[in-house]
Amino acid sequence: MTSQGRIYIAGPMTGLPEHNFPAFDAAARRLEKNGWEVVNPADNFGGLTSLPRASYLRIDMALLLQCDALALLPCWEDSIGARLEYLLARELDLPIFDASTGEPVAELPSATVNVDSAVKVAPANSREGILDEATRLTTGTRHNDYGHPRDDFARTAQMWTGILAEKLRPNCEVTAMDVPLCMIAVKLARQAHRHKRDNLVDVAGYARTAAMIAGEE
Repeated sequence: MTSQGRIYIAGPMTGLPEHNFPAFDAAARRLEKNGWEVVNPADNFGGLTSLPRASYLRIDMALLLQCDALALLPCWEDSIGARLEYLLARELDLPIFDASTGEPVAELPSATVNVDSAVKVAPANSREGILDEATRLTTGTRHNDYGHPRDDFARTAQMWTGILAEKLRPNCEVTAMDVPLCMIAVKLARQAHRHKRDNLVDVAGYARTAAMIAGEE
């Protein structure tokens, strides 16, 4: 049988009988019959379940990065670790399958990172608008991570000025306002190559940070 590639199984473990290993193992057998090379996190560390959570996350994420697809077990939304794996798979544009049926997941829920919970998964039919998502990101997560765009982009501008010093006209330097404008250009170039919703969200987000730098937000 020709292998379809490597597929990673994601699902809930914590608090379930036998850490839900039987469900992982059963899914692994089904996927192997369908021609997949299966990466089963239930096999990690020889089944040891007493290590710190970070130890499992480090290995799991590293393994997922080496896979070609993701398979989701029932109730995966209830697991923070599985939601993180789902988010990473979405960012990597990996195909996502139902681990119980082996079929592609028809309607993928959106996945967003926020401050209150590592990953919040919303139903596909309630996806927030692009402008709403951009506002949320630039107000909450990104603002908390990087500070006000005026300060964040000022630091970036200083580094860009150093990198581009040989190419800038005399007495010219990159400013904080130049940074979001250049990043919008990057996102538009990527969007011209292939549509991706995140490109449009980022364009809106960078436009808002430009307004924040100008004191209009």
